[in-house]
Amino acid sequence: MNADLKKLIRLQEVDLSVEEYRTKIEAFPVKSKALDVKLASALQGVLLAKKAIEASQSKHKEHEAKVSDLEAKISKHREQLMSVKTNTEYKAMTKEIEFSQEAISKQEDHILAIMEQADELAGILKSAEATLTEDESMVLAERSKLSEENVKDLETHAAYVDERNQLSGGIDEAVFARYERVRNARGGVALARAADEMCTVCNVKMRPQRFQEVRQNDQIFSCESCSRILYDPENMDHPFEVA
Repeated sequence: MNADLKKLIRLQEVDLSVEEYRTKIEAFPVKSKALDVKLASALQGVLLAKKAIEASQSKHKEHEAKVSDLEAKISKHREQLMSVKTNTEYKAMTKEIEFSQEAISKQEDHILAIMEQADELAGILKSAEATLTEDESMVLAERSKLSEENVKDLETHAAYVDERNQLSGGIDEAVFARYERVRNARGGVALARAADEMCTVCNVKMRPQRFQEVRQNDQIFSCESCSRILYDPENMDHPFEVA
């Protein structure tokens, strides 16, 4: 088998692996950021639940303060009733007391609604805290696993890059340049298997004589359609093999 062709076949496998692991390595920060986003979302859920409770408690205090003010006002009006001198003044003061009592009733309704909502808000907070705890545990495990995989991917990528350098250094310069030119022009795939008188990548038929020549694997032939370097995977141990 042609020595350069044999190395090109392996080089193609190595280059595809280099690209595969490069893609994995580039995806690592994205996956890591996704874990950060998930954790931040769970934390935000807890913060929003706490904020809702704080707002509810603040409203509760506001309504209680208004009730206290209204009760003080009623007490003051009742004291003033003792000193009124006319029926008109008495009716007006009584009306003020009734108005304040109605206002107190409304404030107490608000307070009751807030108290009824308190259990719901507490449940929401409890659920959000449980989700945060669960997500923290999950993210910790996922981040550890992701980091381990990234270390392995970096090591594997480096190994393939080293192998590529060794392979490319042992291939005829013109042949290697040809391989690189086609690889860059054809989406990283510079070689194609020949089968049934066809290039199996672009599926274009070749002349029967050329197919027989390609099958020998002892020369560098290119597909006349896509320019990829052709080889026959079923004839790798051809007697003309020199490598």
